[in-house]
Amino acid sequence: MAQALAKPAEEKKVLNTLGSFTRDELVRFRDYVIGSYLGNKGPLLEFLDVLLPMISDGQKPTATQVIKLLVKTARLSTATYRSLFLDLTKMIQAFIQSEGYNKKPEKAVTDLLKAVDARRLNKLFDINLSLARKIQSNISNRSADYYLKEFAVDTEINLHKALAEYKELDTPAQLMERLDTFYLTNKLRYACAATHHKKKHKKGEEPALLEEVLALADTGRYDTVPPVIVYATILRMLTEQDAEPHFDRLKVLLKKNQADLDDVILRDAYVFAINYCVAHINRGGMNRLKDVYELYQIALDRHFLYDENELSPWDISNLMALGIQLRDTNWSEKLIEVYKERVPTAGQKMNVLTFNMAKMYFFGGRYKDVLQLLEGVRSDELMYALGATALLIKTYYEMGDREALEQHLANFKSNLKRRKKIDEAERKSYLSFIEYTHLLSQTPRRSKAAMRELKQSLANHPESAEYEWLMEKAN
Repeated sequence: MAQALAKPAEEKKVLNTLGSFTRDELVRFRDYVIGSYLGNKGPLLEFLDVLLPMISDGQKPTATQVIKLLVKTARLSTATYRSLFLDLTKMIQAFIQSEGYNKKPEKAVTDLLKAVDARRLNKLFDINLSLARKIQSNISNRSADYYLKEFAVDTEINLHKALAEYKELDTPAQLMERLDTFYLTNKLRYACAATHHKKKHKKGEEPALLEEVLALADTGRYDTVPPVIVYATILRMLTEQDAEPHFDRLKVLLKKNQADLDDVILRDAYVFAINYCVAHINRGGMNRLKDVYELYQIALDRHFLYDENELSPWDISNLMALGIQLRDTNWSEKLIEVYKERVPTAGQKMNVLTFNMAKMYFFGGRYKDVLQLLEGVRSDELMYALGATALLIKTYYEMGDREALEQHLANFKSNLKRRKKIDEAERKSYLSFIEYTHLLSQTPRRSKAAMRELKQSLANHPESAEYEWLMEKAN
């Protein structure tokens, strides 16, 4: 029977998967393929020797481009290419599984224990049991899965001993304790996610057994189990009206148990803590500015904020805004330089880095740099288009360039009235900004009565865009 050919969609998935590998992972993947073929350099390796360097250099070839390139450079026929692509798909899946075992060797040993015990290979079982115990004892950052693996290993031991007619078994209570810890950690984790989802979307059911699970976590039995107390604290922070004490406790727990928690739990904890601070600040609680800044810095350094190796525009904007508010422009500039490759861009169009760098220059009084960045730049994204125009207007105001200011005010007003795809409240907000900026530029600063009247009028329109800046200028 003829071998089925790879479908274009499958080829795209494979190319995307390889594109997600780091350079080190690409090197390990090639070594993995060589090891699988016992060092014999065959067509698949010729195939990889053309494809992997392209991906390593950041290129993103399409399936059609790869076919043409391989037929030309590696002298592979289209039919051979299709067959090799199927082999490559299997190799990638096996490699990813192997990488998972390398990161979680306790899982590999547990799976091996099951396979060995099924064949009643007692000596080999004892050897791998010792290895499993050694690996488990060396794990410092413990997750819910750690306790499940402990439970799995203990279950295999008991089953093995029972089949071998041993009498020395762990008590059921010892086994259940590990299973309870696994369940409790995951129950609390998903309860946090469900509660967050319910708050965000204003819908959803209350997680079942919430009070019972929290009461169990509060008994003191799990005070030495960091995953349980961390998630229980997060849940309290999300559900109780006075959340501040729980946020403060979460900060202490993160600092104390940094080495005892795996990255999944740490990421959850930092994201929940950051979200709490952002919401608190948006309600006027500026006392959390420094807290969220420190949380963001740690989360960024530990790569907890990446989604498919990229930073979201929302996170980068928050980080830059915080750096400006806390007068730490040096760190903000470092942030741009170090992480600019992680931020999604759109060619020469406005993007999050350009916009936030311009805001940073504005704050530092580097008005010419602001103009150099923003003048002539166009964006299809409404948020950046509106924000950049407002920033240009403020810059011309600060520079005292009245002619350029009035021209940009008139153009902005015309664009706002012409644009159809804009929320009406947002349109009114920017129109108010235009009106008051114009009034500020026309009102004599020496006339205290006129400025006082302008300030009183502005105070009645807090919905104006750039309201804080307008109030600052009115003072």
